[in-house]
Order: sequence, then structure tokens, then C-alpha cells
Amino acid sequence: MDMSLTGLRRLLALELPLDGVGPEQRDAVRRALRAGDPARLRAVARAVVGELLRSGRLLRVAVEGAGQPGAAYVLVAGSTRLIDLSLLGPDAPRVVVPLQTLELTTATTDLGDVADLLGAMEFAQDLEIADLRTADKGSILAGVLRLVGRFVPQFDLHLQLPAGENAPDDSDHVFALGPATRTEGWQSLRPAGHSVWIPSAAELPAHIREQYQSRRGQPATCGVAVPLWEPVRPGDGAEPAAEAGLLYLTAAGDWGREPLLRLAERLSRFVTRRWQNQREVNLRIHKDGLTGAFNRAYFDSQFPIEIERARRSQGPLTLVLADLDHFKGVNDRYGHQAGDRVLRMMARRLQEALRRIDHVCRVGGEEFALILPDTPAEAAHEVVGRLLDADYLETVDEDGQSRSARVTFSAGAVTFPGAGLDPFELYRKADAMLYLSKDLGRDQCHFWDTEGHHLRLTPRPR
Repeated sequence: MDMSLTGLRRLLALELPLDGVGPEQRDAVRRALRAGDPARLRAVARAVVGELLRSGRLLRVAVEGAGQPGAAYVLVAGSTRLIDLSLLGPDAPRVVVPLQTLELTTATTDLGDVADLLGAMEFAQDLEIADLRTADKGSILAGVLRLVGRFVPQFDLHLQLPAGENAPDDSDHVFALGPATRTEGWQSLRPAGHSVWIPSAAELPAHIREQYQSRRGQPATCGVAVPLWEPVRPGDGAEPAAEAGLLYLTAAGDWGREPLLRLAERLSRFVTRRWQNQREVNLRIHKDGLTGAFNRAYFDSQFPIEIERARRSQGPLTLVLADLDHFKGVNDRYGHQAGDRVLRMMARRLQEALRRIDHVCRVGGEEFALILPDTPAEAAHEVVGRLLDADYLETVDEDGQSRSARVTFSAGAVTFPGAGLDPFELYRKADAMLYLSKDLGRDQCHFWDTEGHHLRLTPRPR
């Protein structure tokens, strides 16, 4: 390979502080690296250096007793790192700095520069965050990979999700293997938690090989796959982190096994931390401040995702809309503080009665929506029947005396796919069943039926 081409690639990919230029110039860098044309690389590098000099991120220096005659050096502001710009041709006059006044570290050309850049990126104040409208794992991770990919343009990053999980439709970098592929080659032999060195492109998943060839116009020559770890949730205690997928780092060229593995493992740790931060932000945005249940915005984004997930897996899903009976009377009789306690009690009881994969959302004043993935109608009948049978009591104050106030709820339910395929259609039908339950006396649930023979569930006599 032409040494000037290699040097220009390293200058743009590893040495220049690209976080100091705007997104358009970073995009120009990525396109130039993919094209691999020396003239284009040189022109883009000169433009980037010019912008960094104007912003003060690079400082022109001429070092006495260092380098070859005519060598052009710049100093990265706030560091002791020099970068040689001689590949860019003659440049403007420089400020002369005596050698003894600087602790000089010549610009490195190994993967350590990428690690340094990644470390700086972790503390940047303007990092974008993923789409706040969704708390879906695949969507969050796709956003994190897009972010990280800007800072390692010489590599391709992909994430392979575990079996049974669905990748987002709008990302080519997050994918799941089919059952047949998962039983082939090293995929079936790799112990959980182990990293893999992939010295041949033939060992990469076809999805990654094809994308690399398409994006860069040349085949990948090597790669690594390292575990991505699930963020530890508060309250999990000493439970070990679970493997959440495989992060692939794919490259062309002789990068070396150990450097690539070290970089990929650091990237994996960064992705996990970013995922955890994103999830905490999402929880703050999507949690109802009063009850701790998910809010309406979460329901509006998550329900279509769960429907799509059920469609892909050809599994059932049940939606239940539940509304507290005579809740206005609770507020009027005992006061709004007592009403708030009743709402918190109801949310807590629903969360305790359902699975971790179920979603309890407060979608209105006293209305809750329950999304029950992988739940056919028969199982949903049992779940709702159990909820109706429970006693919902909250201590309230009336005329200075404490007493227990009992509340009930009315509900309507539909099951995908029998009740419909569209999220709006399913919600409308569940809402109609909810109002049917209220019209027929409250404290009951109706399940929608295509023939109009809606199943009615009532609690056992108390």
C-alpha cells in the first residue's frame, strides 16, 4: 500500500482531534476514508486542520532539533502530543517553540489513539442520546452504535442480539441470526462470555461481510467479536451481569489480534455504560411521577413495538385497559391526597401481580394499560380473573378517623392477532370493551370477540 495513503488514513482516522470539528466535516472524513483516494484524503485533511487551527484545538509549532527539514508540526491544545503534517505539503509559517520548554510525545500511530479519543468522548458534554421516545433495547443500542461509529470510522461496528430478540427495522448494524446460522461454525462452540478472534472474513456473519463490502468497496480481512454486557440494574445486588449480545469490530488490514480485542472490549464497556445512562434517562422520561408506572408516552411508543415483536415471532399479545371505579368519589370524599395514595397502591399491586416482561402504564387520570407479551387469550383470562379477585384497600382519613377504602376496577381486553393487527384498532376495541364493562355495572372485564360474543369476567363473591 502507498505509504502516503497509509499516513493520510492514520492522520484522519487516529491523530486529528475530530471532536473539534462539526458533523459535516466529520462526515466528509468518513466518506474520504471509504473512498481511499490520496488527493481527496489530503484535501479533506487540510480543511480539517484549518478548522482546528482556527478554533485553537491545534497550535502551529516548529520544534528545534526535531524532525526533518521542512517538517510541519502542530500541537494538540491541552496536551503534549505533536502531529506531523508534512504529508499535507507546504503550510503557513509557524511559531518557534524551544524544545526544552515542552515535554514532547510524538504522535502515535497505534490503536492507543483511538482509546484516548474514546476516553475524551466519554466526558464530552454534547454527546447525542438515543431516541427518547422508545425504551426498546435494540433501538437504544442502535443509537449508541451510531454514536461510537463516528469516532472509529476505520472500523465497522455491529451488534448481534441473542436468540429470540428482534432487531430494530431502521438499523443495519443491529441484527439477530437465524436458528440455522446460530448452530454453525464458532457460533455454536463459543462459551458465553468469551471473546473471539476472527482472522478470516469467511468466518464473519454474512450480514457483516456484505455490509462491509458495500460500504467500503473492499472486503474485510479480519475482526473480533466480544460480549456486550447488560447494565446492572439498581437493586440487583451481587448478581453477575448477563451477556446481552456480541459486539463485532471489523477491519481491513493488519491490525493484529490483541490490539483489536483490547479496543473492542473497551468499546463494549463504553456501549454498556452508554446504554445504562440512556436507560436511566428513558426511565425518568417514561415513568409516571405519581405512581412509578410507565406513562402514556411510553405506552404510545412501546405498544406498537410489542405488536411488531409479536408479529415477527408469530406469538400472541394481550392488551388490557383498566379504569378505577367511582374514583371521583374517592377524591371528593377523602381528598386528593387519599386519591393519590389509591393510585400509587393500584400501580404497585398491578406491578407485583404481573411478570417482569409485562408493562404497566398509567395512560390517564385513573386509567391503566397493561401490555402482556406472549399471552394468549386463555392465559389472559386467568390473569385478569386473578386481578379482579384481589382486594384493593388503602387506608384513608375520614373525619379524623382512619379507615380502609376499597376500590375496584372495570376493564376491557383484546388479544393479538385474533382481535386485529393494528395498534390503534386494538386499543379502540379494548376501550370499547372497557366502556361495556362500565355500562353493565363495573367491577368486571370484557374480552373482545370477533362474533360479538364478548367474554365477561367478574370477581368471585366477596
